[in-house]
Amino acid sequence: MYSRSSLFVLAIGFGFLIVLIAILGFGAIRRADTIYRDMKTAQDSYSETETFRRGIATDIYLADILLRDYLLDPSAETVPRHRQELLVIRDSLQERLDRLSGRMPDNDSPGLARLQAEVEAYWDSLDPIFEWTPKEKAERSWVFLARRVLPRREAVVSLVREVARMNTENLERERQRLQNSQDVLHQFLLRMIAVVLILGSFVALLTTYRVLVLERRHDAQRKQIEATQNNLRRLSQRLVQAQEFERAALSRELHDEVGQMMTALGIELGNLEALRHRDGDAFEKRMEDVKRLNADAMRAIRDLAMGLRPSMLDDLGLEAALQWQGREFSRHTGVPATVQVGGAPDHLTDAQQTCIYRVVQEALTNCARHAKANHVLVSLGTQQDDIVVIVKDDGIGFNPSASVRGGLGLLGIRERVEALDGRVRIASKPNNGTTIEVQIPVVVPA
Repeated sequence: MYSRSSLFVLAIGFGFLIVLIAILGFGAIRRADTIYRDMKTAQDSYSETETFRRGIATDIYLADILLRDYLLDPSAETVPRHRQELLVIRDSLQERLDRLSGRMPDNDSPGLARLQAEVEAYWDSLDPIFEWTPKEKAERSWVFLARRVLPRREAVVSLVREVARMNTENLERERQRLQNSQDVLHQFLLRMIAVVLILGSFVALLTTYRVLVLERRHDAQRKQIEATQNNLRRLSQRLVQAQEFERAALSRELHDEVGQMMTALGIELGNLEALRHRDGDAFEKRMEDVKRLNADAMRAIRDLAMGLRPSMLDDLGLEAALQWQGREFSRHTGVPATVQVGGAPDHLTDAQQTCIYRVVQEALTNCARHAKANHVLVSLGTQQDDIVVIVKDDGIGFNPSASVRGGLGLLGIRERVEALDGRVRIASKPNNGTTIEVQIPVVVPA
């Protein structure tokens, strides 16, 4: 569960980081393009407005030159030509004013209106001179230029300069606006970089933590596998030793006890053959000895069979087999053993019954070999959905952490119980006895 959730968080973090980087890149490109377009538009607008303004001033000066030439020309035949040239300049000037009006902001409209009025007044002031005779031109030209034309021209030129000032101010305002946009872009980039750095650091830390957790888990699993392999190797060696030991013990029991009994039985049968035709009690005495030897041999063979596979476990059940184990333990060791069976379920499987029998057998064997106990208690009962087996003695105890690793008997108990999904708990302290508790889940038949 932890693995899936951490991978999900990492995937979200990396995805969000990539999205933020993409947003940062596209946003920066879009804002930079917008600023560039606005800057180019402002620069083009300023250049065109400045061109129109200079064109207006140029047309006014050109009109003054044509007007001067007309006033100085005494011929009446050149009047239409001069008038036509001035009309061309007037049309050009009006076109420039119209295009300038379309490019100037609304807040500059009053200045453009005054310029338009002054230009029209300038052209209106020129209309009367084309009706003058050469004599009138000679008499009135200088006064007319000084009093009417020149002041109008100066007014127009002054207004053109004002338009130039307004154009410069407009350009400056656009530059300030673009500077503000650039500042906003910088702030946006700084914020996005900060968010990306924070999120990237978080993802990096989470990734590093996840890698460390996986490495530690890998090391723990590797050590566990190595320990398991070592335990299996040691268990295999111990099992081979145990097999050889069991075979040697079985051979010794058969040779030393059963073999001797069968030899003695054969001798007694031979003696019976010799006493068959004699009278007296000798034959009956030999017959009793033969029966005793036969009973001893049968008991020895039965004990060997019970050690290999308890037949009473199949014939009489688990409780009787455990009671027999307790009696045999007391008979061989002289240590009292109490067996308490309470509430054991009747539907235990053969594997479970065999496991419980072998666990008690191994625990009692360890107790007989190592515990030096004065009393042993074996109890069997149920706890919720488990069957619980407890073997407790008051012996010298031991160190469980060391013995669990090295003791074949305790390791065999664990292997048997864990094969049935059970649990083993061993509690012991030096000089404080030992308690082995086994819990095995009960399989309830459907």
